Amino acid sequence: MDTNEKNIVMKNNIIIKAKYNISTLENRIFLMLLYKLQKNNDAVIKCEISHDEFKTIIKKKQTSSIDSISDLLVNLRKQSIYFRDEEGWGEYGFINGFKYIKSRKTFKIEASKEIHMYIGNYLETGYTPVNLAIFFCLINPNAQRFYDLLRLWSGTKSIINYKIDELKELLMIESKYDRYNDFKRRVILPAIKELNETGYFEIDIKENKIGRRVDSIDFIVKDLDKRKYFTKEDTVKEIPNKIIEEVAVTLDNVIIDDKEEPVFENKFNTSQTNINETKVTEFEYFVPDEALFTKGTLRSFKLDFKGIDFKNEYMKRAFNDAVSIVMEKDDVETIKVSSYKFFKGCLDNKIVEYKIGATCC
Repeated sequence: MDTNEKNIVMKNNIIIKAKYNISTLENRIFLMLLYKLQKNNDAVIKCEISHDEFKTIIKKKQTSSIDSISDLLVNLRKQSIYFRDEEGWGEYGFINGFKYIKSRKTFKIEASKEIHMYIGNYLETGYTPVNLAIFFCLINPNAQRFYDLLRLWSGTKSIINYKIDELKELLMIESKYDRYNDFKRRVILPAIKELNETGYFEIDIKENKIGRRVDSIDFIVKDLDKRKYFTKEDTVKEIPNKIIEEVAVTLDNVIIDDKEEPVFENKFNTSQTNINETKVTEFEYFVPDEALFTKGTLRSFKLDFKGIDFKNEYMKRAFNDAVSIVMEKDDVETIKVSSYKFFKGCLDNKIVEYKIGATCC
C-alpha cells in the first residue's frame, strides 16, 4: 500500500473514543484494516492485506516476516476494544481471525462485526479524517492515540480539554502513574513531542488544577494537516477547495460541546490570554419545521446553523434525513436537549454529504 497523503481513513468517532491499549504495530495493522474495509465499501466483513503491504508499515525485517505478522494478528485477535453507549461500556474484539494464503502471499483478515458496523456508518455517528502517511510514521503508541483524540476536535477548536481521569481511562492505564508528574513525563510529553516533530501539529499544554491537584489539561492545538474525505461513491477523494472552505468547521466531529474556551497561559508571554468566543446574536431565518424543537434547542439550532439556507433543496433534504435518524434512534417526536447534540452531528455530516453531491452533479 502506498502510504501517501491521499490515503485517508474516515475514522468513526465512536472508535476514536473507545478504550483500548495495543502496541504501535498492532495499531498500524488495525488502521490498515479499517482503510481496506472502508475502501471496499460493501457488506463484506473480510479483506486481504498482502505481505508487501505489511512491509510498508513494519519496517524491521525481524518483525515483518510471515510468522511475525501472524503473531501480531494473533495478539490483536486476543485484545479487547471497549465502546461506550448510554448503557455503559461494551467489550468487543478487533478481529475474529485471519488466514495466510500462500499462493497469493496475502493475509485474509476478518474484522469483528462491531468494528465493521462502525466502519460503514461513520456518516451517521460522526468521523475524523486520519492521514495514514502521518499515523504510520508515529512510533509511540500514545502519540497514535493522541493523534486521534486531538484531531477529533482540532478542526473546530484551538483549545481541547481532556480530564486526566478520562485520558487514563481511554488509554486503559487507570492503575498506572498514580502521581500526575509521572503520567505527564511518561505519557503526555513524549506523545506531544512526537506529534510536534511530524511538522503537522503545533501543540502546547496548560494544566488546570483543583486545589493542588491537576484535574484536566488544555491542549492548545494548531493542526496544519489538509482535510481530505471519502464520499459514498469514491474510496478516497479530495474535496474541491471551495467545498472545504464552506464546510471545514463541521467535518471533523459531530459532538461539539458548549463549554466556553478557558483562559490559558501563553508560554511566550507571562500575561494571561483570554480566548473569547465570538458573540452571536439570534436572528430570524427559515427553519424547515420549528415544531420539532423545544424553545432551547430551537435557539441552539439557529445559532449553530445560521449560515445554512434551508430553503435550498439539498439542505432541506439534509435536515429531514438528520431528523429521521434522531427520531428513529431515540424514539422521540421532539428534539430536546438530550438529543440535540446527536442531531447536530447528524445534520453537520448530512450537510457535507449533500453539498458534495450537489457539487459533483
